[in-house]
Amino acid sequence: MLDFFPLVKGARREYVKENSQGTGSCKTKVLEVSTDGAAATAKCRRTVKWMNETETVCEFTVTKDAHGVREGNDIEFNQPVQVGTEWISPPRRFWIKSLDASVETPAGKFTNCLRVAYLIAEGDGGSGERCYAPGVGLVKIIENDEAEPFTQQLVRKVG
Repeated sequence: MLDFFPLVKGARREYVKENSQGTGSCKTKVLEVSTDGAAATAKCRRTVKWMNETETVCEFTVTKDAHGVREGNDIEFNQPVQVGTEWISPPRRFWIKSLDASVETPAGKFTNCLRVAYLIAEGDGGSGERCYAPGVGLVKIIENDEAEPFTQQLVRKVG
């Protein structure tokens, strides 16, 4: 079974985020991982810098278990990881669209990716998709939010 959201202590991911206002960066690091049977919980740190603003840092928890993967209360994706699996995390409705997507980012080309599509307010607020590469995790987000569309792409992966 492919691991679309690996939780490995010390792993780091760096992203570039672009919208009509400019460009920023987002870095995440897995600080520690604990397991309880088949479930894993990771304490993580995110550092965000938007254009010339001061960096903001927050810590958060990611849980991976038989139900899926969650960041805090937000669902990244649900189990089973198969085309058609759906879930709602208001105001978004998500579904697994593909398990064999190819995605290109500044960090490289990824194949056999999990592609999750979503609607914001049932499409009234926009739509988007997230792509997760096996053994890597999140590699790309494209959000066509009516208020502020953006793209976030992986630029560097360590661990």
